[in-house]
Amino acid sequence: MDARMLIVADKALPFEQFQDCRELARSFANFISAPVEVVFSRPEQLLAARIGAEPSPGDDPIEMIVPTPPSLASMFSADFAYLPDGRPNWRAIWESFCDLALYGGPPHRGPNSTLQAPNSWGEPGDADFDAIEELRRGIWETTGLYSEEAEEPGWLVISCRSQAMAVWLAASIILENVAARFEDNRLLVPASKSFRLKDEVKSVITVVTKTYHYWTAHVIAQEAGARV
Repeated sequence: MDARMLIVADKALPFEQFQDCRELARSFANFISAPVEVVFSRPEQLLAARIGAEPSPGDDPIEMIVPTPPSLASMFSADFAYLPDGRPNWRAIWESFCDLALYGGPPHRGPNSTLQAPNSWGEPGDADFDAIEELRRGIWETTGLYSEEAEEPGWLVISCRSQAMAVWLAASIILENVAARFEDNRLLVPASKSFRLKDEVKSVITVVTKTYHYWTAHVIAQEAGARV
């Protein structure tokens, strides 16, 4: 199949931005149902490609797409999606959020609504809703990581693949204005039976998922590239 789109990028870009370009190309390919070519070129080749793409008289001009200024507002609010059986579709929900606060994105919660770990397990606000079980289900559904209640009330323990992973996730989650800490290769995040689905439960699952997927897609890949 012939490619209908070509992405040309400077080969001097950092490794993680190489990966971003590939992910962008993959998204475009899925959207247009056709292959997309990605080329990493030297600066002089980029200039030549730009000159070669100069439109002729009467053609559409080249558009310059500039970054949207990041909002300082919280990314706490977003549409809620559900599965056919009525349970939250966590995979669909977390993908609607922006970049990590660690890399310039707006934090998931605002500075005045920071989520801390409670001192007890609390009491459920809805007898038909198990907040702890929903936290565990959402984290498993979006990351494949096992979690369980900590011995210390107010915390959920998530088993990570290494201590480095647990440390990085904890630090990144704190910047999203959600409490987190680590113990060896375990990540700890707030948990309570009193947590509400569209508030605290959603926040914890979202920040764990965002940081986990950034870790697997960028940090590990970058380290692997540095070893080559």
